[in-house]
Formats: sequence, structure tokens, C-alpha cells
Amino acid sequence: MANRNEQSKYRLTRNDGMHTADTCTGTSLSRRPALLIVALLLFCDALATPLPQSKIQVGGAEFELVTIPPGSFMMGSNSGPGDERPVHKVTINHNLEIGKTEVTVAQFQAFVEATGYKTEAETGRGAWHCPCPDKLGSSPDLSWKNPGFDQGANHPAACVTYRDANAFCRWLSQQTGQHFRLPTEAEWEYACRAGTTGDYAGDVRQMAWFDMTSQGQTKPVAQKNPNPWGLYDMQGNVWEWCQDIYRWHYANAPSDGSANTNTDLPTEAASRRVLRGGAWCRPGTSCRSSFRYPAHPAFRECGSGFRIVRCKKAPVTKADVTAVPAKKSRKPAGHNGKQPSALTLAVDGIEFDFVRIEAGTFTMGSPNVYVDVANMTYELPAHKVTIDYSYYMQTTEVTLEQFDLFAEATGYVTDAEKKGWALHGDKGWRHEILSDWRFCGFTQTEAEPVTHISWYDAIAFCRWLSEKTGRDIRLPTEAEWEYACRAATTGDYAGTLDKMAWCRWNSVDRTHPVARKKPNAWGLYDMHGNVWEWVQDLWHDDCNGAPTDGSAWLEAGHGGYVGVTRGGSFAAPPWLCRSYSRMWTLLDYMVNRNNGFRLTTSAD
Repeated sequence: MANRNEQSKYRLTRNDGMHTADTCTGTSLSRRPALLIVALLLFCDALATPLPQSKIQVGGAEFELVTIPPGSFMMGSNSGPGDERPVHKVTINHNLEIGKTEVTVAQFQAFVEATGYKTEAETGRGAWHCPCPDKLGSSPDLSWKNPGFDQGANHPAACVTYRDANAFCRWLSQQTGQHFRLPTEAEWEYACRAGTTGDYAGDVRQMAWFDMTSQGQTKPVAQKNPNPWGLYDMQGNVWEWCQDIYRWHYANAPSDGSANTNTDLPTEAASRRVLRGGAWCRPGTSCRSSFRYPAHPAFRECGSGFRIVRCKKAPVTKADVTAVPAKKSRKPAGHNGKQPSALTLAVDGIEFDFVRIEAGTFTMGSPNVYVDVANMTYELPAHKVTIDYSYYMQTTEVTLEQFDLFAEATGYVTDAEKKGWALHGDKGWRHEILSDWRFCGFTQTEAEPVTHISWYDAIAFCRWLSEKTGRDIRLPTEAEWEYACRAATTGDYAGTLDKMAWCRWNSVDRTHPVARKKPNAWGLYDMHGNVWEWVQDLWHDDCNGAPTDGSAWLEAGHGGYVGVTRGGSFAAPPWLCRSYSRMWTLLDYMVNRNNGFRLTTSAD
């Protein structure tokens, strides 16, 4: 049942609508009091009638499902972040049988005991702590058995990945002879809204466990008020996985309630899925009915869980992203003939300058046997790379002015903005609340490089600029980046570092306007220092098997959601600004305050 304010608002709208209709037909409401009373009684009875429910028993665990009838709704929000737009009508033409609650610890335990399944947290490197001041990063001890706090059987299962949730659904399907799956994003929002149109389906404090109400952990399911359709914890407690691949806008999204499985990323191995509903460790605003949270299928934190859907037939689903064959990036076609040595692209008066990099061969990686404190040889073995095509590299890192143009034009919301925090390391690694490209911790001019940028943010920018210019704008591959950085040099740096780079020893712990230091021999500024620069490639712990033709290494090499940044930064010591230094960097989860990017385009 909707809360009192929601009911009053609906009654007012309903009465206004009836009055308008009767005015149009020339019939006074006062002449039909009996009909009006009957209509209102039927309407109120419909609101009070609970939806059909059913139960199933599997492995000693009971599952309750609510059957939601077909219907239409407006998906998204014009007042929320840009990824909730455009608002669009979705029509669901099938009954939707959805879990009354999130999958609980007891239900998940029944699955594990029956199958011997090990979650990705258990077989991998644990799970992430939810962001809080006294806990940072991941812990190898965290899993659904131990999410970092005490849980009972009726708490929602946490530290669950998208793939863990799908494995659970497959088991439940096999045990029952029915078909269970995760909800699509549209089905989830339809069920969450329960006929409401506002930010929440009722009083969020009465319905949801979030950071201001949870006392720092999950709570037993079904303790708060349900939504008007009898579903508990659709908002808060734990995030809930959906089938869809995340896109940062709803353009061309399905209108029939099906999952959106389109991706425009350079590699499907990095595709993210959608989490919905907020969590015990997140602010109440993330519990909004339309709020979307992107995460890699292998992502798990102490606030990630799921809810099930039963359908009449097995859905047609794409393979898990790790099953996609490894591939390399398409190598740009070689170009014969004279091309300009410089290129300038302009969008709404803002210019992007590029310099042409000629084809050539170089030795990529470290000339020294360097082993870090973790006994890792990131930069080895050194190997010969031949780039047999020319390409254009942006002369500077993308600036605040250039990124602001993109954000204003599209309504784009960065990953740091979405999370509400970023990672700072100036006083020991910590979460910095409300830290993003707009509020980076110091005042920037428009000519300084944009910071707090995730790999996905950089890819989205490239897609937008490609559409605006008609050129294939992209991130450089790692080989292209190092080749351009070295500019035919073979040492640690492409020149005298202090004259070329803003690093920890001269930056005063902040960015500086681009192109203030000396360029390298090929006219590229700040290839050393200022901000770390994203490349296309996914991370691998060493260079064994790396492409030798200049293409990107797109095979998932480290859990699938870790990328590579290059060049060092204003906060990095000089030895991390070397031409061959590689930095292990999560694609989105822990956005760093000194991550930025530079653009590349083909010379065709």
C-alpha cells in the first residue's frame, strides 16, 4: 500500500481527471453520486487487494514469489543522473513472477550445500569492503559466508557476483524443472515502482535499509514496509543484479521489458552489468526507483546480492563475458601517401590538437630486470613491437574544458560522481567523499588535465567525440602509447624529467596546465607526469604473450575488470614516470584522483 502522501496525491490526480472528463461530456458529477461512490470503492478495493503469491520448496529452503500483472510504465528519470535518460515508455506483456525478498543466506546456503559451489570471492581474492572511512579496498577473507559483519539465515546473501547469481538461478531451474533467472532492468524498475511515478515507491526511511538507517550492515529481509505490490527491500539492504549490459544512456533501449545486451566497448570482457536498488552502505539517493549502478560481472562487495524471477520458458541469454573468445583490437589499416603532420578537430569552438606518429619498430618494456615488492615483473620481458601504420596522438591530455563540453552536451555522469567518492593517496590511501572531476581537491583552470576519470568515462568520451567529428576517436593501445612516449629514445625517460614532467617532486601535489613543460621529440606534452593516462588494454601481470603489432591486448588477464594506465602523475615519484612504467588500475571501482587520458585517431 502506498504511503499516505502518495495516496493523497493520487486521489487528487484521479479526481481532477474525472472532473475534466465529465466537463467534456457535459455531465455534472453531482448528478451521478452513486456511480462515483461505487467507482471510488472499486478503486480503493483494487489498491488494497494483494497480488497473487506462490511458494516453492527446494533443498529445505522456501522461496516466495509475487505475480505482477502486465503493464506499461515510464522508465528512467529526468531529474536523476544522465544515465537515467531519455525517459521512455516500456510495456511488459507478460506476468512477472518475482522474488518477494532478496535471496537470503539460508537460500544461498542450500544451493552451496547441494552443489559444492564456490563463489568468485572464495576462489578469487575475496571481496570489496563497502566504502567507509576505516576500511579500504578488498579483503581475501570476505565472502557470502563472512561479508564483514554477522548475518543470520534471513539476511540477504552478500558478496555475490553476477556470475554467482546466474549459477544459483541455473541450480534452481534444474531442481524445479522451471526456469529461473535474474530480472531484466526494465522488469526490476517496473516491479520496484509498483505503479508509483516518484523517486521512491513510498517513504524511503520506512521501506529501505541504507547508510543512515542500517547501523552499518545488512538486516533481515522483510523487516521494513513492502512496496504497494508486496515486495520487500526493493530499495536498500543489498544491491540487486539485473541481466542487462550497462550503457550510460537509454538511447535505443528495448521498450518491451527485455534485457539490453548491446555494448560499444572495445572488448566485451570489460562489459558491465546493472545493479539496482541501493544498499545498506550507500546513501538514500541510491535507493531511488530509477537509480542505476554499473559493475563488472566479477564485482563483489559486502553490499551486492540479487533477487530471482520465474519465467515460463528458458530465456535466450548471451554467454558470460569470460566465455567470449580472446581477441585483439583491430589494427588500423596502413596508409600510403602523404598525410599532414598535424591535425586539429574542433567541436563547438573547442579544439583538439593531434600530431602524426609515423610507423616504426621499437623495444617495448624495461631494459632492466625490475621486480617490485610483490615480486611482480610488470614490464618484462622486453619485446620488439612493429607498428606498420601511422596514427595521430593528441598533443596534450584531455583538459577540463574539453571534458566539460562533453558532460554539458550529454548529461554524462562519471563513475566517481555515481559512487560519491574517489581514491586519494596524498595522506595514505583513503576514500575521499564527494571527490570527482568537478571537485578534485584543488582549484583547476580549464587548461589543466581532467582528473578522476575511469576507463569507462574515457571510452564514453571517445564515443561522443567520434560522433561529433566523424572520425574514429579512441584511446591509444599500450604499445602505441609507449612508442609515442619514447619518441625514438631508449632510456628511462624521453628527455630530462624535471623539464618534461610534473611529478611528486615539483608539482606541489596538484595538476598543472597542459603543455607548460617541454614536449618530447615528437611534439607530445606531459607524456611523463601530470595525470596517469588510460590505454585500451586490459591488465596482464607481465608482457608474456603481448601483441607485437601495436594492437591492444583485450583478453581479460586479471579478473577482467583491471586496466592499464601509463606515464605517472603529479602525485607519482619519478620512477613511476618512466617511459615503460605500467600501472595496475581498476577500470572503474576505485577511481583515482590523478587518472586522466589522451586521445588517438587513425591517420586515414
